[in-house]
Amino acid sequence: MDASNDDALIAELRRIAADADGTPSVVTAAAQAAIIARDLDGELAVLVGDSLAADAPDLAYEAVRGDGDAGQGDWMLSFTGRGVHVDIEVGDDCGAVRLVGQVAGAEITECYLEFADGERRLLDVDEIGRFIVAGARHGPVRLKCRSTDGTQVTTTWVNV
Repeated sequence: MDASNDDALIAELRRIAADADGTPSVVTAAAQAAIIARDLDGELAVLVGDSLAADAPDLAYEAVRGDGDAGQGDWMLSFTGRGVHVDIEVGDDCGAVRLVGQVAGAEITECYLEFADGERRLLDVDEIGRFIVAGARHGPVRLKCRSTDGTQVTTTWVNV
């Protein structure tokens, strides 16, 4: 038996399989996000609240309205880490994503919204830690902030 023929056959079968049933883009994006999720310079702010977490009661928010409606279809997320708390409201912006948030527990000097493909968008954070991102695209994102004392906090990735 000629091993080189087997190698060529296997390579051709891999090519055909990839063409016919390739890896879904969401899987590739999630894998890339997982690889770059570690940041040795910063603390990871973990998800501690999710208004849509019906299957994870420890993350779900208590209803604050009489009928339990979260209101206008918005999605609330809360992260905490290294003494910093981040609240983000995720909403629709004409088919894109609108994020309205606030960072508390530290005075923020710079803040970025990062996408899985490496794109970073500098956010304008006001004096009390509020920010708005209009027209963001759907997919995995995380927030990376640095405080005046140099503390860096990065949220876990979320798929918006």
